[in-house]
Amino acid sequence: MLFVTAVATTISATLPWTRVEFVRLFGEVFGPPAWQDSSAGFTCLCTSALVFVMALAETQTRTARQAVRPASLLLAAIMTLALMLHLVRGPGTLRGVGAMWTISLYIGALASLALFAACAVRFAAMQPPGRRRRPSA
Repeated sequence: MLFVTAVATTISATLPWTRVEFVRLFGEVFGPPAWQDSSAGFTCLCTSALVFVMALAETQTRTARQAVRPASLLLAAIMTLALMLHLVRGPGTLRGVGAMWTISLYIGALASLALFAACAVRFAAMQPPGRRRRPSA
């Protein structure tokens, strides 16, 4: 799941996230690719690619898991937060007229949430089950 969602997020960041809202008046006009258009798009492109590479580089040793999994979770959290803040801010305008989001933004948003969930599950699996703190005396 981690690899599929990382690839989906990366691909969605290479596509336009905005287009002209009133196509009948202004024609079918798309914005630049997301990684060129906004800092959230660039963050999604780089972060999802980095998480993909880090997961590929992870070995079965405990030290590798302790290094890769928390870092992947942190990167996925930052990427998801940046994308959600971009969604809240709205599409704005494109060439002076109102813009709207494209389907690639929604795919990227869902994929980033799924990537965050996959990283969280992997991080939780790293923790030994049933480990509790002893009450101090």
